[in-house]
Amino acid sequence: MPITYTVAVDFNDDGDFADLGETLNLDVLALRWRLGLAQPYDPIAAPIEAEVTLRNVGRAYSPELAAALRPGKPLRIQSNDDVQTRTHFTGFIQSIQPGAGDWGEQRTLIRAGGPEAALMQQRIGLPLQVNRRADEMMAAVLDQAHLRWTPLQGYWVLDSVGQAEVGVNTRLAGSAPRSLETGKSTFPYAADTWDEGLPAWEALRQIAASEGGRCFVNRLGELVFHHRHHTLLTSAAVASFSDSMIGLEYAYGAAIVNRVELPLIPRSVGLAGSVIWKLSVPQAIEPGEGGVRRIVTRYRDSADNPIGATEIIAPVAGVDFLANSRDDGAGTNLTEWLTVALVEANASSALLELRNRGSQRLFLLAGAQLRGTPLRQEPPLLLTQTDLTSVNFYGLRSLRLDAPFFNSVDEAHNRVRYELARRKNPRGLASAIRLSRVNHATDVLARTLFDRITVQESQTGHNADYFIIAEEHQVELGGSRHQVRWLLEPAAANTFWLFDSACQLDVTAVLAY
Repeated sequence: MPITYTVAVDFNDDGDFADLGETLNLDVLALRWRLGLAQPYDPIAAPIEAEVTLRNVGRAYSPELAAALRPGKPLRIQSNDDVQTRTHFTGFIQSIQPGAGDWGEQRTLIRAGGPEAALMQQRIGLPLQVNRRADEMMAAVLDQAHLRWTPLQGYWVLDSVGQAEVGVNTRLAGSAPRSLETGKSTFPYAADTWDEGLPAWEALRQIAASEGGRCFVNRLGELVFHHRHHTLLTSAAVASFSDSMIGLEYAYGAAIVNRVELPLIPRSVGLAGSVIWKLSVPQAIEPGEGGVRRIVTRYRDSADNPIGATEIIAPVAGVDFLANSRDDGAGTNLTEWLTVALVEANASSALLELRNRGSQRLFLLAGAQLRGTPLRQEPPLLLTQTDLTSVNFYGLRSLRLDAPFFNSVDEAHNRVRYELARRKNPRGLASAIRLSRVNHATDVLARTLFDRITVQESQTGHNADYFIIAEEHQVELGGSRHQVRWLLEPAAANTFWLFDSACQLDVTAVLAY
């Protein structure tokens, strides 16, 4: 069947990729893109990426000569097989690399990515998350992150000509696109170990890991969260491949786990009104706007150990801080001229603004403090479970889980039991499969992340179901050749028991976590 690939850049940021000059098809020579996890069972995906190779004979894709092509512009890759148009990649241009020299290849390479790079660079601090689900915390992280938004046309952007005119584009741009399933666990406390902040991408990883779910960016550029039962509830394969793949990466017994460890940190709540931060060195504050200072206070106990806080008390003059004309406090009391405002109170740190309303320099004296209700981290526990039969037959194969928000032994026990049940016995596993559009045109275009497929192969005798956890595409020769490599994760080898199902617990099924 004839297939057309379309690469489009939303030059005017209106979100439709359909305006004159936004489709680059005539100059596209090759395409490559990747989405999904780096390896099975990862809680968060690797950054999405795409490369578009363009013919640049007329220098239309040399940014210093053609103003339209710029980093940050939305880029989309689609295909059409005369039946359906499918989106394969949605992201933003990261760099443009034209080849130099009049007698060179006269090509330009465009590299594109998703929101991951920005999320990795931004430090996030949240108020203490008490009895919150994973999806609720992820939404809070994304709401706080500053990400490239699309479309921008018609929306207000500070100090940007064409997007800062009152009455013309006074709408605020929205939040990052997302699709978040409702989490299965409710965590008593979270975000109290993030100190002065955590990279937003790492915060999302910790949330997904604690739930046992998955976080990734899909073909539409949305950030997606799957709760931990998502794959268990996906029981039907949408495609089957039997001896028709062009490559299969397979091994038997490589993924056995017969000892599982999970560290957890119990928490305890301290007395209300306790000192959770204290200033050790006096600070000079100049008068006027030029002297305004903002400081991050990291909560600590009396032994200088990091702690969280459930409640924060705004600083009170004369009680929590004093100001003086001298740094040793021996001069004139100027406390009435100093404002110490609580700007932001997060779970593990707070932002204070210091403002001198007087006309002379003053000092915030050492001993200034912040009070609240401390949330202390108790000595960590390590929960372990071992299947000795598996160890005796196959040798010790250990797995250490990361679930930062666990503080309950019961929930941790359920998690390690579940992981042990599904991985303690050896089996043959296909780690990746390669297909060509020649034999599987529809599947190469249509199958995507967390689709369930069946793989059968005669030489190994293998027959099992898998989930696609990464897709890597290569399109060449003007679109006439398209190959894909799917990274695979095995579907549950056990039949896990669901409430109200026909399965018999501990007879034909085991209890899932």
